Amino acid sequence: MSNSNEITNAARERNTRLVDQYRSQTIELEPKYLLQMAHLTTPATVWKYVESAVTKSKANLVMLDLEDSIPRDNQELLEQGRTNVIRAFNELDWGARLRFFRPRGLELDPGHSDIAVIVEAAGSKLDGLIYPKIESADEVRSIDETLTQLEDGLGLARGGIRIEPLIESASAEENVFEIARSSRRLVGLVFGSYDYWASLGMGTSSYRADHPLIAQARGRIVKAAASVGIPAIAEMTTNYPTRDKNEEERRAAMEEFRSDALLARGFGFAGKWTGIPDQTVMAVEIFQTPDEEIERAVKEAKQFLEAEASGRGATMIDGKMADRATDRLNRNTLKKAYAMGRLDEGLAKQLGVI
Repeated sequence: MSNSNEITNAARERNTRLVDQYRSQTIELEPKYLLQMAHLTTPATVWKYVESAVTKSKANLVMLDLEDSIPRDNQELLEQGRTNVIRAFNELDWGARLRFFRPRGLELDPGHSDIAVIVEAAGSKLDGLIYPKIESADEVRSIDETLTQLEDGLGLARGGIRIEPLIESASAEENVFEIARSSRRLVGLVFGSYDYWASLGMGTSSYRADHPLIAQARGRIVKAAASVGIPAIAEMTTNYPTRDKNEEERRAAMEEFRSDALLARGFGFAGKWTGIPDQTVMAVEIFQTPDEEIERAVKEAKQFLEAEASGRGATMIDGKMADRATDRLNRNTLKKAYAMGRLDEGLAKQLGVI
């Protein structure tokens, strides 16, 4: 019979590999990618919309769209959109907004020509791309390979251009955990609920944001994103408060957006897609972390550190049991607070957040 040292040494070797494997699945995000409360999408073909979204909006991320905003097979508008995307990346002041664009998907652009054209002309200026209608992990890996080849050819740092897959079908929902683990470039998963609804064979009249089938997809997307440490972003609300509506209709449209956003926040989404300034402002407001939540997290993180220093793995804080699980929840809040500039760097270091 083997002695106990041999057994434990063999177990340690096996299990160290497992721990390393688990840790390798987590994507350590730069703080700026933790702030995605409002994703503003704008058609790349209309320069005044592009300029306004990039320089004036309250969005954390602006996505210049080359997919849905351009009719299929309209090469002239595609070229115009590409030109505007390149101009926006190279000439406009984006401030703290994340710089993203959406190329056409696999069926419309199997050669990744949109990606190649934009990266070759403005690769050093963009943060990433939001890729539509992702179906599998292999599709993400194909995008990753294209980006790597472009980065190498242009002398850009490998992995600098990030990816956010759009989950827009039942098959993508089924594969979402594999998709989330398919590339270290991922910085978010985005839910496209209308295309998802269409993939179920449903019609417009039966769609509603709180439908159980939508809820099931939401849950899987949020959990898949969390499994690798990236944010999940909720879908668009397409009922806009447009000028052709009366005051009551405009108010109802914004209330619908608010209801959708609160529902998404309750599911664990970190932000939401928006299409107009009013939606964008409301999304930032709803997904913003309240001051009192940050203050409570700081207080409880300090108390838990003191408990550990005194030799306790669990303690009572304000009449409630606190342990490593509750401390992890507080640290999620503190990481986001630091990314927002609402947690002092010295305090963040003291609490072990950075």
